[in-house]
Amino acid sequence: MELRPYQKRIANWLCDHPHACLSVGMGLGKTAAVLHFLDYTRRLYQHATALIVAPERVAETVWMQEAEKWELWKLRANMVMVTTKNKQDADSDAPIKVVSRDNVGLFAEKHFDILVMDELTSFKNLKSQRTKNVLAIQADRRIGLTGTFAPNGLLDTYAQLAACGIASAEEGDYYAWRGRWFVNVNQGRPVAFPSWKPRHGTTAETALAPYLQDIITLTTEDYLQLPKMQTRTVDVELSKAERKAYDDLVATLHFELPDGLDDFTVSEKARFAKVQTLCSGFVYDRDGDYSEDGVVRIKGGGAKIAEAVEFCCRAAGEGESVLLFYNYRETAIWLGEELTKAGLRFASVKGSNLDWLARWNAGDLDVLVANPASAGHGLNLQAGGHIVLWLELTYNYEYYAQANARLHRTGQTQPVQVWHLVAKDTVDEGVLKLLQNKDKTNKLVEKATK
Repeated sequence: MELRPYQKRIANWLCDHPHACLSVGMGLGKTAAVLHFLDYTRRLYQHATALIVAPERVAETVWMQEAEKWELWKLRANMVMVTTKNKQDADSDAPIKVVSRDNVGLFAEKHFDILVMDELTSFKNLKSQRTKNVLAIQADRRIGLTGTFAPNGLLDTYAQLAACGIASAEEGDYYAWRGRWFVNVNQGRPVAFPSWKPRHGTTAETALAPYLQDIITLTTEDYLQLPKMQTRTVDVELSKAERKAYDDLVATLHFELPDGLDDFTVSEKARFAKVQTLCSGFVYDRDGDYSEDGVVRIKGGGAKIAEAVEFCCRAAGEGESVLLFYNYRETAIWLGEELTKAGLRFASVKGSNLDWLARWNAGDLDVLVANPASAGHGLNLQAGGHIVLWLELTYNYEYYAQANARLHRTGQTQPVQVWHLVAKDTVDEGVLKLLQNKDKTNKLVEKATK
């Protein structure tokens, strides 16, 4: 196999930019481009070392598999994976180490010639421990990879650029940048948390002007001739029991959806979770208890789950497979019970056993059940189907976009259909609207950084 012209462009661009942010559309093959850059560097400098940081599932599978796929055998022979189970490999002599972002602290203060941060948005908060750990790693070259550079707007971009060494990691410099281009709309109001919005006239071009020379943006639409992705919504009427329980809970919690996804406070996230679960016909009756013992199913409820199963039955009847996304453990349990009753072939994305992946890609599953937090990155599922069904929407735009891209990527031959099950007159409607607004913002940032 040979790299596509734009992949060669990425690899060559990295040679000239020791501090680099690759905002490259999902499915364009940025992993392969970076691996070829690493292979080239290792051929020039045989003692060059590299650390690759990625989400756990991506770290455990994608980077090793891609090296083998592209037959970079010499590079693959020098790679070792550091996991929770074999942390001792952090001290091995292997020049290239792949580590999950949750174990990156093992390498704080250590030196590498090259640091690669896959899914760069994992480091969008300067105060988070994982970002501090990455900043503590000493590296001559720092490369960040992302498909959604601004998942929640411009404010998220600064810490990512700092992780790449493009912007200053000093908090004072960040506050100065934020103060220049953003304003706290809650200042002076009786609200405990700040809500930062771009000042009038602020654009991606102005706020990111000093850093644009080290950012390369390639969008999927510009480089791949993929069938267009279609989004559709199915309105679901809650049962009488669910509607009463929902209305009573909203009134008790005094819950209203914030104006923006980035405005969620911790308490609002907890209240949102309670309200959203009722849209699916159940509620966790003890705060923080998400076990089977802490859940109550609404008698006569489950309208959305029933609609999801019916949708999957219709698809299976037409010879189609469905990639179904959910948010809560109880949803997966209840859904599994109903899919079994319906006689559908299904599996869940979980564990290190990838039997479900082989079955999905071979067309042996009617439904693949997945959580966007664990299945939204690094999985190539386009061979198994072209239909996505959101039973429960996430308010995390990055998860949403990445999850849809499991099917809408290189190798997809049919138009991807993304269906949303939306409970009428509930938070479902508001979350979908907020996600659509985030998509527009992200596209403006992409346009500015091309």
